[in-house]
Amino acid sequence: MNSIKNKFTSSTQKKLINLSKKKLSNAPLINQKVVGKKNVAGRNSSGKITVRHKGGGHKKKYREIDFMRNEDSVGIVTSLEYDPYRSAFIASVYDFLNSKYFYMIAPKNLNIGSIVKSGLSADVKVGHCLTLMRIPVGGFIHNISLKKNKKAQLTRSAGTNAQLIETTSKYCRIILSSGEHKFISPMCRATVGTVSNEFLFFRTIIKAGRNRWLNKRPTVRGVAMNPIDHPHGGGEGKSSGGQSSVTPWGKPTKNGKRSNKKRSKM
Repeated sequence: MNSIKNKFTSSTQKKLINLSKKKLSNAPLINQKVVGKKNVAGRNSSGKITVRHKGGGHKKKYREIDFMRNEDSVGIVTSLEYDPYRSAFIASVYDFLNSKYFYMIAPKNLNIGSIVKSGLSADVKVGHCLTLMRIPVGGFIHNISLKKNKKAQLTRSAGTNAQLIETTSKYCRIILSSGEHKFISPMCRATVGTVSNEFLFFRTIIKAGRNRWLNKRPTVRGVAMNPIDHPHGGGEGKSSGGQSSVTPWGKPTKNGKRSNKKRSKM
């Protein structure tokens, strides 16, 4: 999908960039896999906010994606669709062997009419799902499971991929887009290729209302608050907070203090 720049005359919308969706279907093909989902707005079962800056947004329905693909299957892509719950596009596939439809994450360069396979009959082609031990070293993969016969958890967002850089009898080593190295069992499954919608991050938001459509509420800076609301709050005039960056609850943040992931030295 290519990014397109709209022709507006107003100065505020001259920089607006949208994504071309001409190849996508206008409506879901598999209605049985489309279900309603309540917008919890970042709250838990008690109504307490556990994830800030969530709420509102356009009404949307959830598409049930087959992240496991652990059955032997041979299918044909019947449509490419937009999914409001994820950044990547999805593909509806009709499975000839099991006589059913399912949704999968659409990789880049997958077209309507393409054949996708999983299991022992799958070879190394875009959209095919197979175990890591059968993928050649250096290949780009996505939709990677961390445990055997479990659903995929890694590399599912738009434009991302991972590279297989080492294979042994006990483990396979992959490098993620972030530079982090992962050691995974060779019996875990992955899909060949790069996730679709790689131009998503060229999209411009332009106005605050567009973020509200996307279920994003405003983010207030800590230094703009009162001392009772945030450790960085208060002070005479404009101040920097007077300390290293911390969360509203006083825990250190930024500059790599939020995670302890080991990354490659590149």
